[in-house]
Amino acid sequence: FEYKMPFPVDIDSRDQYSILPLLTKKLSADTFHYSVPGKTNLTFLVAETKADKELLAGKLNVYFGGRYIGNTSLSEKKPAEPFSLNLGADRDVKVHRKKLKDKIKETYFGTIQRDTVVRSFSYKITAENIKDRPVTLKIIDRVPVSKTDKIEVKDIQLTPVPTESNYQDKEGVHLWVLQLSPGETREIFLDFTVAYPTGSNPLGF
Repeated sequence: FEYKMPFPVDIDSRDQYSILPLLTKKLSADTFHYSVPGKTNLTFLVAETKADKELLAGKLNVYFGGRYIGNTSLSEKKPAEPFSLNLGADRDVKVHRKKLKDKIKETYFGTIQRDTVVRSFSYKITAENIKDRPVTLKIIDRVPVSKTDKIEVKDIQLTPVPTESNYQDKEGVHLWVLQLSPGETREIFLDFTVAYPTGSNPLGF
């Protein structure tokens, strides 16, 4: 590749690589907040933008509001191809996930009598906007999916109904998109029952 430098530069005379700035861009973007409360209680501010021309793959330094956020690796982008940038954690939008119920009982289950453990689970996700302006908040959480006929997940109740189920083609993963006014608090409830043979303790609850 050959590039024409947009301004004069001084290059040290040495037997080493020199890194030269080719361009600096200011991008307009739509922002939203993003949370995966099953992994972390932190909520992140994300910017969605598009490349106005082809961008080569490489290291990207990110600044927001005149403040250095950090660096990331950018894959090659075609003109008008969208991409997202993480602008860091925002502690003014709070999301907390709490287990409300984990009830266990022994019973007989299925067409063949056998000892089976039935566990009922209930979780509450609380989202709060303490900013003085409205925000768009995307929350991702999951309900377990059985990969064997020895384990059954049933009685699934999600309140409110997710904006999108099986998000990004991932079974059991759900997305809620909430519009939170200043000072507003919203709640999401996940309820489901898991039945599995005694002596087997599935992970991930």
